[in-house]
Amino acid sequence: MRRYRKTNSIFADSKTFQPKFQSMTRMTFRIFFISALLLLAACDEPQYQKINGFTMGTSYQVVFKGKSKNTKQLKDDIERRLDELNQNLSTYIDDSDLMLLNSYQSTDCKKVTTDTLEVTKTALYVYTLSNGVFDPGLGPLIELWGFDRKDTHQVIPSKNQINEELSQLSFRSTKVDVSEKCIAKGSEDLFINLSAIAKGYAVDEIAQIVEGFEINNYMVEIGGELKTSGNNPKGHSWNIAIESPTSESRTVQKVINPGIMSVATSGDYRNYFEKDGKRYSHTIDPTTGYPIDHKLASVTVINESAMLADALATAIMVMGPERGLEFANANQIPVFLIVKGADEFIEVQNKAFEPYLKN
Repeated sequence: MRRYRKTNSIFADSKTFQPKFQSMTRMTFRIFFISALLLLAACDEPQYQKINGFTMGTSYQVVFKGKSKNTKQLKDDIERRLDELNQNLSTYIDDSDLMLLNSYQSTDCKKVTTDTLEVTKTALYVYTLSNGVFDPGLGPLIELWGFDRKDTHQVIPSKNQINEELSQLSFRSTKVDVSEKCIAKGSEDLFINLSAIAKGYAVDEIAQIVEGFEINNYMVEIGGELKTSGNNPKGHSWNIAIESPTSESRTVQKVINPGIMSVATSGDYRNYFEKDGKRYSHTIDPTTGYPIDHKLASVTVINESAMLADALATAIMVMGPERGLEFANANQIPVFLIVKGADEFIEVQNKAFEPYLKN
């Protein structure tokens, strides 16, 4: 049974951990934010607290303004929910709900948990919206190119091998029956991986828990996908810094104010290999079977749903700058692109993104 690895970048104040969620078509690049630096000096203020830990092979943190007496219960509820999400959606847990679906050798509709149902339903929506560019069934192609546990020693697959794997992609035929709470895979051998959308879903779920404690000022972040609401410890709206897509250093490219929204960033500048003078990206285009080969270096998407922002950032990253911008405009998606120029990065944002820019 195949498993696929997701590579995470490093958050400003965390270490790198072996991930448990597989990468589908891209590497999620951590958004790091300036307000976090201010937070370090403000954490001792009694009204703001921080809960953090590790989940889904990465780190998480929740910064909020709330009553101290509720902190333990909030932390318990958050960690209980994260454990549940991991058990339902991980491809690194053999008996997770998703892995039981993947090992189900039938196209009959199989009962699944609400989490698996909801995330797969949204994944199918983005698959259709993007004309198949976002494809959670892409694992075999990723393995073929060696961007997984299987070491291919950087052997470039043949055209016939690629075409064979492309012909077997069947996520498009997968059906979700909401009333029966079951999923019918597009083929018996389909291996669904939801890593490019599951962290965003987890952010949404944890934000709901936080709001359930009547907390209105908070920031929830899991592996770089995040949601903010209200004010930060300095009494201002949260400032989110988008990282410059350079492999040499960590610098800020742009600062934004998302308000009560979610932010997700996808990039393509840390996970690749070079052979015979050519660079091969880890991000595979499911419409061609080959690594993407364009000038788009980073995509940031803002949406009410962190789950949707997560998936849409991946889709646009695969599309490239021109097609991705056209797709975002057609669907009124706030998007910020960083494009590789001859000597510098070029920033491109659409009108839907402009209200979130920090002066």
